[in-house]
Amino acid sequence: MSDEHGSCGGVGSTPLPASGSKPSTSPREASPPREASPSIEASPPITPSEPIQITPQPMDVSYTAPQPIADSLSSSQPKANSPSASDSIADSPFTSEPKAAFSLTSEPKADYPLTSEPIENSSSNFEPIADFPQPKENEICSPFHYLLCEELVDSADSYLSGQWELMTSQSYDSTEDLLLLAGVKDDDELSQGNGESPFYQPIKNRVSSVCVEDILLCPRVVRVMSALALETSAPLSQIRREAATLLEEMGHRFSGIVLNCVGALVKKVFRRIVSEVTVHRDNISSLRRLSDSKKPLLIVPSHRSYLDFILVTWLLHSYNITTPIIAAGQDFMSMKVVGSLLRRCGAFFIRRSFGKDKLYWALFTEYTQSLVVRGEAPLEFFIEGTRSRTGKSLQPKLGMLTVCLEPYFDSRVSDISICPITLSYEKTVEEHLHILELMGIPKPCESTSGLIQARHILNNSYGAVDVRVGAPMSVKEMARGKVDRKARSLTPRSVSVPASPSERTFVRDLAHSIITQQQSNSVVFPCAVLATMLLQYVQDGQWSVPIRQIEREVIWSCDLLIKLGCHLRWDNTTSRLDLMVGMLSPVVSIDSGMVVVDQSPPGSEFLRDRGIEAQCYSLISLGRRRNEVMHMTIHAAMIAKVMYGTKSRDQVLTEYSAIREMLGQEFVFMSHSVQSDFNQAVELLCNLGIVTEVNGNVLKFKDLKARKFLICLVDPFLITYLDSWNVCLSSLARDPENSETLKNICSRIQNHIHSRSEKLYKFGESVNLNVIQNSIFSLAKLNVLHVDKSRKQIYCLNPDLLSDILNSLTLIVRPLISKF
Repeated sequence: MSDEHGSCGGVGSTPLPASGSKPSTSPREASPPREASPSIEASPPITPSEPIQITPQPMDVSYTAPQPIADSLSSSQPKANSPSASDSIADSPFTSEPKAAFSLTSEPKADYPLTSEPIENSSSNFEPIADFPQPKENEICSPFHYLLCEELVDSADSYLSGQWELMTSQSYDSTEDLLLLAGVKDDDELSQGNGESPFYQPIKNRVSSVCVEDILLCPRVVRVMSALALETSAPLSQIRREAATLLEEMGHRFSGIVLNCVGALVKKVFRRIVSEVTVHRDNISSLRRLSDSKKPLLIVPSHRSYLDFILVTWLLHSYNITTPIIAAGQDFMSMKVVGSLLRRCGAFFIRRSFGKDKLYWALFTEYTQSLVVRGEAPLEFFIEGTRSRTGKSLQPKLGMLTVCLEPYFDSRVSDISICPITLSYEKTVEEHLHILELMGIPKPCESTSGLIQARHILNNSYGAVDVRVGAPMSVKEMARGKVDRKARSLTPRSVSVPASPSERTFVRDLAHSIITQQQSNSVVFPCAVLATMLLQYVQDGQWSVPIRQIEREVIWSCDLLIKLGCHLRWDNTTSRLDLMVGMLSPVVSIDSGMVVVDQSPPGSEFLRDRGIEAQCYSLISLGRRRNEVMHMTIHAAMIAKVMYGTKSRDQVLTEYSAIREMLGQEFVFMSHSVQSDFNQAVELLCNLGIVTEVNGNVLKFKDLKARKFLICLVDPFLITYLDSWNVCLSSLARDPENSETLKNICSRIQNHIHSRSEKLYKFGESVNLNVIQNSIFSLAKLNVLHVDKSRKQIYCLNPDLLSDILNSLTLIVRPLISKF
C-alpha cells in the first residue's frame, strides 16, 4: 500500500546488492544434517572467582528440541592452537568472567561500570536455563567448561524451544503454515461447536455509477460543492463532474476472478521467497463472526513491508473471511497493470496529502464512511501511515481513524469493531532500500518497471513470517464514559463538525492502544537477537566475535528477553547460527570460526561518493533488527540508564520521566501511563533479581551484566539526540530570527556527525535520518522549536529551554561520552 495510507504488492526500482543474492533453494531446505560438535581442548584451566551453582529449571513441554545451534558450524570451529582463535577471543563485554574457551593466558576482565559509583555485581540473577555438568571433585576448571559442554547448548536450546511452544498455547495445533493450506480453509475446522458453517462471502460491490451518485447526493458533499460554486463562480454542474471524476479515480472495483488469479500467483511467489508463513489461529473465529455480522469492522495491520497488504488479503481469503477493502496510496494507481489489479483486489486510492482541498476532503470522508456504515466488507488501513523503515513502531496517524470513527460519534452506527493484526518478518524484501532511505538517499518511485527490475528477489530467501490476529476491540466499550455522543445530536449532518477535545483524546488513546496490541503480539526472531549482541560488541570496538562466545551471549540474551516479555521464536527453522547469519547477510558473515560484522559490505561502495562511511550501512542494518526488541525493553532500558549506585524510587521516576519525554517521538508511549509503566518495569526488574528495593523506597541495580545490556539499547538514541540538539542550538538558538528547512538542518546534523571521531560510527543511529528527524520533532513537542509546515521552516522559540534540556541530557549520557 501507500507510504501514507496503505501498502500494496510492489517494490522499488533500486535493486538489492547483488552479493546478497542467494540461490533459489532456501537454505533451510538445502542445509545438510547437523553433526555433533567435536570436543575442544582448552588451555590449562583457571579457578573461577566464585563457584557456579546452577540447578535445572523444570520444563513441562512436550516438544523435541532441535539440534544445538553450535553443531551446525562444527566444521567452522577454530582449532585450539589457531592464531585467529586465540588472538580474537576478546573478553565478553557483558560478563565479568575471565577469558577462556581457546586461550586462557590473559588476566580476567570485569565489566566496566558506566559511572564511577560502585554497583553491586552478580554473575546472573535469573532462573537457570540448563543443568550444567559439574567438574569432578578437586578438579580445577574454567567457567567456560560449562560453555563448551554440549549439554549446555542442548539444554538451553530445549528451554528456548519450550518457551516458544508455551507462547503458542502449549501446542503447535493452534498455528499452521499458510503456504501449506490447499485452497480455502474448511469451515468446519474453524467452527466452535455451534453447528454454524458460514460460507465464503466476497465483496458485494455496488455498481460504480450507483456508488458515485450516492456520494454526490450526500449532504456534506452537496454543501461543499455549493460553497465552491459560489467562491469560484464556476457552474455547479462543472464542479459535480469534477467530483464524479475524483470518485471514479478513488473507488475500488472488486473482482473475485482477479482476486483468485492474483492469489494463486502470490502463493507461488511466497513459496519461493519465504520458508513459512505461520498463522496463529487464536482469534480467527472471532474475526469471522464479526465479518459475517455485517457490522462495521476495521482491520489494522502493522506496516513493515509492501507485502503486508498482500498477506492480510491472502490470510482472510484462505479462512473464508470477507476480503477487505484497503486504503492505498495514489502512487500505485499510476502503475500500469498493477494499479488495475490492485483496484480489482479491493484497493481504493487516495492522495498522500489533501492540503486545503475541501472538495477532496468531503469526497474522501463520505466514501470512507460509506464503507464503514454499509459494512459491505472489512475496511483495512495502516495506523502508522507508512512503512516503518526502522523496525520499530511509528507514531500513529490519526486522520484515517478519526474519519472512520465519526459515524460512531454521530450515532449512525451502534458500534465499530477494530482488529489489530501483527506481521513479523525474519527479513523484509525492502531491507536494502530502507537502509538507503535512512541514510538520506531518496526512495525510488513505485512503478511497474521497478517491480520488474526487482524480480531478482525471487532468488533470495527471506526466512519466516509470523502472522497473529489480535483480540477484536469494541469502540463502544472503550468509549464508555469517555465520549458523549449526545453532543452531536443537534448538529445537522451537512455541517462538518470538528472533533471535540474528548473525541480527539479518545482517538489518540485508541490509536496508541492499537499500536500497543500490535507490539504485544509481535514475534522476535533469533537473528534480531544476534544483531543486538553484535552491535553491543561493536560499541566496545569489537567487530568480530568467536562463534562459541556469541552463541553463549545469544542464549543468555534470549533468556533475558523472554523474561522481559518478548515472544521469541526459537525452533528448528530459526535457531541455527548459520541461518541467523544468513538473515543478516551481507553485513554479517562467518570467517575462520568468527562471526564478523563487515565494515564495508558489498554494494555499499557508492556511499563514499556521497560522503557516507560504508560501515554506516552495516550499523543501520543491524540497528533495524535490534529495534525489533525495543518495544518490550525500552522502559527497563530507560530505568537502567538513570540508575547508578543507589537512588530513591522518586528520583529514578523523575529522571525516567525526563528521558521518556525526550524520546516521546522515537517510541510510542501512552501520555497518561508514566507512573504505571514505571511501576510495572520496576516490579518486573525486581522479580527477575536485576534490581533490588531497599527499605521500600530505595532502588539499586544488582546485575551489572543485565544493566549494561539494557543501557546499550537506549544509548545510541540518546547520543544522537545530544548531537542533533547541539547543532540546533548553534544554528538556530544563537539567532532567534534565523530559520532552517527540515532538510537542511538534518543535512547539517549528519555533516556534523561525519566530522566527529570515527568512534561515533559505532552507533548507526548517529547518521540515521529517521532518528535525526525525530529528535527535531521532539524539540517541537517540547515547545523549543516551531515547525511551520506551510513554509517548511523551523524556528527556535526558546533558546534558554533548549540549553537547559541539553544540560540535562548531557548529564544522562556523560558516562557514554567519557568512553570516547
